[in-house]
Amino acid sequence: MRNEGSVHTMVIPTIHFHSEYSNIPLRIAKGHFATRNSHLNYYIDMTYTKHRLSEARQAAKELVIKLSPDAIVDTVLCLDGTEVLGACIADEMGQAGIRNRNVHESIYVVTPEFTSGGQYIFRENTAHLIQSRQVLVLAASVTTGTTVREAVEAVRYYGGTPMGICGIFSDLEECAGLPVTAVFYSSALEGYQCVSANQCPLCKAGVKLDALVNSYGISSFYR
Repeated sequence: MRNEGSVHTMVIPTIHFHSEYSNIPLRIAKGHFATRNSHLNYYIDMTYTKHRLSEARQAAKELVIKLSPDAIVDTVLCLDGTEVLGACIADEMGQAGIRNRNVHESIYVVTPEFTSGGQYIFRENTAHLIQSRQVLVLAASVTTGTTVREAVEAVRYYGGTPMGICGIFSDLEECAGLPVTAVFYSSALEGYQCVSANQCPLCKAGVKLDALVNSYGISSFYR
């Protein structure tokens, strides 16, 4: 018996938005949402692009096409649960002829560990996959850029060279001095806002929060 994914427990419904630049649907909901760094008027649900292999492969194709053919990528550093997408990107880069300098001619796909204070660390068995490598930082979304900047700093601390940033969705075209390549940009969403809590127009208008969101997903305030 096939599971068609009909069970859906999200309280806040999303709609499919199709950009003229992508074959992948962007699942969005309008409202008032909070992250640890900002308030947003859109929730971007990237669950299936991160966890459904067919969508991850398509996203990888679209991202790799946008990368310079002269790029050198030794390691893909995966943030926000993007390991499936990261593996697809590594595979797609190999097929596209993007070079790496690894002895086995295969790209590493790595996920960082976090301390209780939120700092990035790499253990002795993975640090060498960053040190002296050209590292592509991959995030689900790049909004304020805080998470990505911290990752870039960690790569440099461990002796690697960040060569670029990729994401499924981005509000930025540049972050930490590096270009941001994304499948979707915020310019495709009418009136998109990502602001600090003390500058949030919805808060000032007395609009209550609908949900908290982070890289794991969404938690609504009502059922």
